[in-house]
Amino acid sequence: MSMVPRGRLALIVLLILIAVVGCLPSAVAQSEKLGLLRIARVDYPVQVPRSYSFTVKINVEYAFRDYFEIQAAVYEGSRGILGHPLWTGETERLFEVGERNYEVPLESPSVEKQWTLTCYVFYRDASGLSYFPDNERGPGFAEMSIKVADNAKLTLRTPHGNMPVYVDGSPYSTDRDGLFVRELKVLTEHRIAAPANVSISEGWRAIFRGWNGTDPTNPKILLITRDLALTIDFREEYYLDVASDFVEVKGVGWYPSGAVANFSAPSFAPSGGWEGFLGVRWKFLGWSGDVDSVSVNESIVMDRPHRVVANWASDYEQLFYLIIAVAVVVSVASVLLVRRRVVQGGPPETVAPSARTFCMFCGSDIDSDARFCSKCGKAQVS
Repeated sequence: MSMVPRGRLALIVLLILIAVVGCLPSAVAQSEKLGLLRIARVDYPVQVPRSYSFTVKINVEYAFRDYFEIQAAVYEGSRGILGHPLWTGETERLFEVGERNYEVPLESPSVEKQWTLTCYVFYRDASGLSYFPDNERGPGFAEMSIKVADNAKLTLRTPHGNMPVYVDGSPYSTDRDGLFVRELKVLTEHRIAAPANVSISEGWRAIFRGWNGTDPTNPKILLITRDLALTIDFREEYYLDVASDFVEVKGVGWYPSGAVANFSAPSFAPSGGWEGFLGVRWKFLGWSGDVDSVSVNESIVMDRPHRVVANWASDYEQLFYLIIAVAVVVSVASVLLVRRRVVQGGPPETVAPSARTFCMFCGSDIDSDARFCSKCGKAQVS
């Protein structure tokens, strides 16, 4: 093997350096004219069935100071793997600032898997097709991960176990952990519903509020496009039982968990039947049960079901006063009546005593006009 003289080798290296340095201004100038070229947005389904035709939408933004050729493409695999193109767009010559939109028709594989695709937008320069990998002028790529499967899982969560749920009108129930899982066909519509209220135990219920804390629609129509988990939100309520055997009281009913419930009773209330007509009434004595108080107005925090009892006693005070009043009225009326009769009748008449007649012979009382004595039988001679 012959050796290259040192002088000749140095000359070759010098010529190469001169050529490289001479190309640098051209490359820098071209880079300055090529401002940015990036994929701004990609719309694609998260899950599709097997062998299913669908569309991916790509939005590209560009800013050029000179005319440049660009080309969009979709490849199977992660970024940098360019061995399996699925779609290649037409070459376009663009200038200034603008955007381009592409609708890419694709078909999913015939087997179920997690399918990785990458979208690119290339520009052509002296070295061929390139793209910007950075975020300052790009990125000129976007990766997509699509699940290929015929079914998707619908998961419903409830705050308590064994709560009813409905799918397409059929009743189901969550498990003891409050979960319900069901596989449904992808890209099909289904109707799900939750009960308006659920009785958890005596005096404790749950009222439907919405799905995932935002959507109050019930029932709800869903288009299944992927695995979906929904939390059914309920507002828990507790019942306040305000018991009273004789008098109507206020405050009984359902209250949200943590609310302050106010309840009350009158100080006095009329008794029923003839006793009430005569003035007998009920007198409030106080509360018992979950609240011990003598105040007619009370409150309690509804952290669980509660029960309070109003206690009463018969009050005869008004009847006592009524009897006294009636007695006084009767007495006064009697006195007035007697006085009125005396005034209307005048002084009483004087009755002269009647003369008495005696038998002339035996001295017995006889009528004044008798001719014989009824005792001795002798004639009375005047």
